[in-house]
Amino acid sequence: MKILIHINSLGRGGAERVVSILSGEFIKMGHQVVIATEWTSEDEYALDPSVSRVHAGLLAEDENKSRISKIVLRYTRLRKCVLAERPDVVLSFCNKANFRSAAALAGTGIPLIVSVRNDPVTDYAPYRISTWLMEHIAAGCVFQTKQAKEFFSKAFQDGSCIILNPVSVQYTDRPFRYRAENAAGEGRSILSVGRITPQKNFVLLVRAFRLIADKVPDARVLIYGDVQEEDYAEQLKREISGSGLEDRILLMGLSEDVASVLEHAYMFVLSSDYEGMPNALLEAMAMGLPCVATDCPCGGPATLITNDVSGLLVSAGDPEALAEAMLQVLEHPEYANRLSGNAAQIRQQVQPEKVASEWIRFIDSKIG
Repeated sequence: MKILIHINSLGRGGAERVVSILSGEFIKMGHQVVIATEWTSEDEYALDPSVSRVHAGLLAEDENKSRISKIVLRYTRLRKCVLAERPDVVLSFCNKANFRSAAALAGTGIPLIVSVRNDPVTDYAPYRISTWLMEHIAAGCVFQTKQAKEFFSKAFQDGSCIILNPVSVQYTDRPFRYRAENAAGEGRSILSVGRITPQKNFVLLVRAFRLIADKVPDARVLIYGDVQEEDYAEQLKREISGSGLEDRILLMGLSEDVASVLEHAYMFVLSSDYEGMPNALLEAMAMGLPCVATDCPCGGPATLITNDVSGLLVSAGDPEALAEAMLQVLEHPEYANRLSGNAAQIRQQVQPEKVASEWIRFIDSKIG
């Protein structure tokens, strides 16, 4: 079949990573894939060469137009793109792309499957009319967690399914080597990966580490990710400076080889205030790292981690709880090894081929 995927861009975010992996798997399965984006980001995920990409957003000459004119142009250009491509189905990812797709496909007869990728309270509650339209136009929805699904109307839930994110084979096929006793290197690295934004709450991680730093003098915190909000990045730098641990809490920027970084870390921490299905946590678990994560809305970490079995869950926003969990992993190598082995079992559920097949089965059920 011909599948058109609509997403804002292919910049380095979680949904974008999923689209890059799924589109390649769909191609391997013999489907035709077109990706329609609104803009091109400076640093984007690579696509399978057989995937077509089209621009469906604003042009340079549109930037000085009014806000309303821009909104109308985005809808009409996406509609024109879809009608020109005549796909068998449109898949859209993230709230604004979902709203845009619902409006653009109304009356076309082309089925739309949307995907909710983040906390609905943040992404959908403020947009009641757009959410209502999406629920009534879409043929179905792919959720990442049960908690996210329960936010929407019963009819919308009934036409939906839950599918985990795929993880690239560079994580799932890499030999499992973790042993806490061997993970020191230049010092035990506590790793965190994500965009430098308030949502990821790296300030919480800094405050938690400050509480235990004297007890684990060989440990350090490495934070990888690109700055997306300058004000928050400055706040984070001030927090690190104020902790007196500038030599042990390091902002590493983007990495082109996160798998290798994970391979040499001692543990992984996700300190977010809210999440959909955090890819960074999935990748760390697939690599067999002991993981500590906040049990935050909308349930992504709790979907992945069985507490005290395949990782540790702590209350969001609680530095003392996060510090205690981190210390438990740092002070007990055999416990870290047990969490590691259990975490790595997630590989079986997130293989790209398996996840793509689940998507195709759901699409088939919606387009007949």
